[in-house]
Amino acid sequence: MISRGELKKMKGTLLVVGAGEASNRLTTLLNEQGYRIHVVSSMRDAVSAIVSSQADAVLLDLTSGQVMLDLADTLMGLPFHPPIVVLDNETDLKRVVAALRIGVSDYLFVSDGDQELVSRLVMHIEKGRAAAELARQREEGGILRPSANGARSTTGLELNAARRVLLVEDVPILLSAIELSLVETLIQNASQLVTYDELMQAAFPAITDKEHALRLLRPHIARLRRKFESVPNARWRIANFRSQGYILQRIGVPLSSPPKPSATPEATAEPEAS
Repeated sequence: MISRGELKKMKGTLLVVGAGEASNRLTTLLNEQGYRIHVVSSMRDAVSAIVSSQADAVLLDLTSGQVMLDLADTLMGLPFHPPIVVLDNETDLKRVVAALRIGVSDYLFVSDGDQELVSRLVMHIEKGRAAAELARQREEGGILRPSANGARSTTGLELNAARRVLLVEDVPILLSAIELSLVETLIQNASQLVTYDELMQAAFPAITDKEHALRLLRPHIARLRRKFESVPNARWRIANFRSQGYILQRIGVPLSSPPKPSATPEATAEPEAS
C-alpha cells in the first residue's frame, strides 16, 4: 500500500469500482498523465480504499454490470468521501435523476468521448484532493469543534456526519446526503449569510445550470427548515433572505455578517419547486 507521503507526490488517485472496457480505456489515458488508478470490485474494498485515503475521486462503472447505483449512496454515508462519478452506457433519465438525488458529483456517458471524459475525471480528482486538504485545515482550525464522540458541535447543535445525524437541542434529526452537505455548509458559516450559489455548489456541484440547481435546492432546504422547526424550544433556525440566500441563525443573537439592508428574512420556507 502506498503511504500518504508518497500519495502527495503524485497527481492524484482515481478509485474505479467495477472496471469495464470503457473505464479501462479511460484509466489508461489518465495513467499516462501521471494519475494513479486503484481498481476494486466490491463495496467492502471501495469503502476500505476511501477510509484509508487511497482515493481522490471515485468512478462507478455501471457499464460493466458489476456494480449498482445504490453503492453511491452507501459511499456517501462515510464520514468523508471524495467526489463520486458515475459512468454509464446510455442515457436513462430515471437513473440520472436518482443519481443526482443521491448527490453524485457527475454523471458521464461513454458517448461523450474519451477526451471529454478524461478531462472531467481530472477535474474531479483535483477537486477531491483540494477538498481533502481543506477538510484537514478546517479540522485543525476548529471551524467545527470535535466533541468527545468524534462528532462536530456548536452550542445547541451537534453534527455526526458519519451517521448523517444532527442533534438539535439533543433531539436527533436524520439527514439525507444532500441535507448533510447543506448543514455542513450552514454550520461552517453559522450566523452568516450563505448565498444560493454557495449552497447549490455544496449540494449539486456537477450542475452548471443555476436555475435548475435552484429548483432542486429549494425542496431540500424547505424540508431541512421544517426539521429544525419541529424541535421544541430550538435555539437555531434557518432564515431565508429573499434573492440572497440562507442563514443558520441563533435566535436572539445578532448576525455576525448581516445581509444587505434591502433584504428581509422570510418567516416561512420558500415554495417547493414543482
